[in-house]
Amino acid sequence: MTDSTYTGKYGSLRAMATSLLSTGFYEQASGKSPEEILKMLSETRYRKQIDELSQLYQMPDLFEAVINATMAKSLQEAYIAMPPLAQPFVMAYISKWDIENIKVVLSSKTMGYELTDTSHFMLAVKNPVGILAGSISKPDYANLLAQKDVVSVVNYLAKFGYGTVLMSHIDDYAKNGSLAPMLTELGFYYYTHLAESLRFYKGDEGPVYEYVIAMIDAENVLNAAKAAYSGVQDIQQYVIKGGSISASQIAEAVNGKASEALSKLLGDGAQDSLSRYITAGKLSELEAVLKRSLYKRFMPTFSSSSQSLSYIMSYILRLEAERDALRALLLQGYYGIKADFALYAHNEAVKQNGS
Repeated sequence: MTDSTYTGKYGSLRAMATSLLSTGFYEQASGKSPEEILKMLSETRYRKQIDELSQLYQMPDLFEAVINATMAKSLQEAYIAMPPLAQPFVMAYISKWDIENIKVVLSSKTMGYELTDTSHFMLAVKNPVGILAGSISKPDYANLLAQKDVVSVVNYLAKFGYGTVLMSHIDDYAKNGSLAPMLTELGFYYYTHLAESLRFYKGDEGPVYEYVIAMIDAENVLNAAKAAYSGVQDIQQYVIKGGSISASQIAEAVNGKASEALSKLLGDGAQDSLSRYITAGKLSELEAVLKRSLYKRFMPTFSSSSQSLSYIMSYILRLEAERDALRALLLQGYYGIKADFALYAHNEAVKQNGS
């Protein structure tokens, strides 16, 4: 039976999807400079943010700020265009950008950076996603960024859910100056809240539920890899509850024996790739592999689902993929960092690494 709460909203999201960048765009952008790519983007929905942010930033910061702000705006528009009963889960899901922004602020305060040195790295330069994803308003974001140090940031966030989580580790930070416990706890908070927010409404939310479990598995593997690279022996404390891969299986994988479940998550050669990434300290590459695996595994199901939470998630994931692909082009074109901008390609014609 067709659900009237989804029908009109589904049509709106389908229409929005037509403004996403095409495979042809990436083919044309391959090998071009970030300035040339930005000019290409000015002919798309990115134009408004380019016009507004060009007065505030220079390259390459402008490029990063534009793709972040455009994604934030697109997420806000998507949120408005979805059924009310789908909004709690989506709010919980996109709150990860609040958390990423908080991590940027905390890290910048630890390193003594000024706001002007870090604001373009935040997802929402002008339109904080926190306006939708939590209780952090624009004025609150401005006040948060203006805090002088980590303790001040944590104290300011005390009135939000994030602050309570951070306060539990403020003494540890004061003693050893490490943000690791705080950042880990933010991850625990996010995934616990995300799992609790998923409610079955139409009865076809199963794929999204499986996706959340897989997200937790991926985060646990990444956390374990970070811990192993840092010399931590006991990774149990870094494992978030709710995943399908046990802490013992992850520990075995780190020590040389990948389980079938981990192979499903990482793909063929799971053990070799995990060991290689840990040994070489290439954790960002491991993170990219995990993201690619989740995308390829769930997008076919999500994108083929009509009038459902699964389709809403397919649109959000495509927004994230677009931002990641553009950022990879920036890294390659401006910094000379070899980056895979075909991580999420539906079409094999998209070239990898500009080759």
